Amino acid sequence: MNELDERQRFLEEELKEYEKNTEMNEEERTALREWVAAGNSVHENGCLAEDGHGNYIDFLDVYREDQEIRETLSKMSPEEQEEYLAQLRGEDTINSLRREKHEMFFKLKVYEHVLKEYHLLDEANVRIEDAHKRAKEMDAYIESILGPIEDRGELSWLK
Repeated sequence: MNELDERQRFLEEELKEYEKNTEMNEEERTALREWVAAGNSVHENGCLAEDGHGNYIDFLDVYREDQEIRETLSKMSPEEQEEYLAQLRGEDTINSLRREKHEMFFKLKVYEHVLKEYHLLDEANVRIEDAHKRAKEMDAYIESILGPIEDRGELSWLK
């Protein structure tokens, strides 16, 4: 018996066991069977996605995630699709940065309101000034050991 036939028989046995223990709909079952028929393990995936420990994520898990993304995208405008895909890639967009800025200023206003309400704003300002002073001292200390921050391409604590 040839090695390829033996491998395919192993993959088919693996598939049978996987199907016994994994709930799936007919579309998922068909995709999984096609994947295995092409010579792949149920425990591999086409994008080489891993779980963070070097183990491949099962084909079906990646397939389901892909289907969920496609379904979500189908309900969006082209601009929303671009934003969503950028978010999945971990990229910032003008809209995400605006949203983050809005959330940050909203939180800032809430904090300021609470501090004013409880007459803590003056104390907070003193602590903020102290933090800035300590940051400057930390920068000076680091610069005394490693040289100027600009020369190292790093950002100052205060910038």
